[in-house]
Amino acid sequence: MDCFVGASTGALKGISFKDSAFSNMNQIASLKPREDEITCMSWASEDQTELLTVQMDKQLRLFDTTSNEYTTLFSLGNGSGAVKGIKRTAVGTYISAIESGELSVSSSSGEIVKELNAGNNLIVMVPNYEQEGHYATGGKENPLKIWDIEKGEKIFMAKNVRPDELQLRVPVWVNDIRFIPKSQNIVTVTGRHQIRLYDPRTQRRPVKEMKWEEEPLTAMSLCRNEMHIVAGNTRGDIGLFDLRNKMHMVCKYKGCAGCISGIDAHQSAEYIASCSLDRFVRLHELNSKKLVKKVYCKARLNRILLCNKLSFLNNEGDIKQQMEHDDWQKIEEGDNNESSEDEALWNDMKHSKERQTKRKVRENGLEEVVKKPKSTKERKRKHDITMSDTSKRKKLVSGSKRKIESTDETVITTPLKKWVQII
Repeated sequence: MDCFVGASTGALKGISFKDSAFSNMNQIASLKPREDEITCMSWASEDQTELLTVQMDKQLRLFDTTSNEYTTLFSLGNGSGAVKGIKRTAVGTYISAIESGELSVSSSSGEIVKELNAGNNLIVMVPNYEQEGHYATGGKENPLKIWDIEKGEKIFMAKNVRPDELQLRVPVWVNDIRFIPKSQNIVTVTGRHQIRLYDPRTQRRPVKEMKWEEEPLTAMSLCRNEMHIVAGNTRGDIGLFDLRNKMHMVCKYKGCAGCISGIDAHQSAEYIASCSLDRFVRLHELNSKKLVKKVYCKARLNRILLCNKLSFLNNEGDIKQQMEHDDWQKIEEGDNNESSEDEALWNDMKHSKERQTKRKVRENGLEEVVKKPKSTKERKRKHDITMSDTSKRKKLVSGSKRKIESTDETVITTPLKKWVQII
């Protein structure tokens, strides 16, 4: 399977993008949507062989991807509302957050070891994968908070932004949170169509903020690009955002309809998986924005998790590698052809120059440039021109005998040369 999605009916579905099909991991005939609706999901192990799901009735279940066994573990917490976040630690304990604000630590048997109050109307709880024991929470009128579970204390609490242009208070509505890798920054998306970047080392208010369209942002995921996130809203728009310098949208991914309920981007490949209210699971390419796959799942989908090992990724990698190899061969052949053509061109230029000028080396080592003799046609043409000029001159100088007729006498003129001889 390439990804797993949790439905509002309680069904856990495995998606195969290679076959463009899905399969149910549990028996759907006995499901009760009001009790069995999947509210949150997470990987139980780093190798992604085990998957944790939590239902509306707070039942924690474990799915083994190798044996396809789906077992119920225990019930989480004592609060009211749905479970909004779940994480299994390296020592085997379970961290969970309930909508009423109970952030609890449970043992492997289900006994609550520690419990903290994260505030009412909690919507999201996410772990910091680079720093064990740190978790972030947020919700509606529940600002961003960072918790140290081992110490049992709150280490950061965000402060609301200043009033708007009309001096009205800006509502707090945190829908999703992510820790930026290799940094201390935290990014959030809100129900007021805002993307905010926090740096707990500098100030409590966001250091950067941007607004995108007019609909609430509902889901977010990190991607392989550094300081980039993928976010979706209630209208079905998905965008790629660059958090560096001035925050801006890089591109949009089309094809979705309805509220985006879940987004998960691959951390090493250029793929983004998303699920929306129209019951489709879509796979987009990160940079080309191309819709690669689209699978209809027959149920309203709440959560999605994309696997690191994709069934079609190896085949595509081989194909791309072969294509790159062929391209390099074509480039090398083109270079060879171009080099041979260049050599021929330079040789022709060299021969043409040699035909135009001939160099004769003197005895003292100096070179004398001898111009190429002109062709017979050019010589003949020049000779004709010179002959015509000389004939014209002779006619002007010597001339022919001219007769001047008058009433009295006729004078015969002779050339000037004869008069000179007579004298």
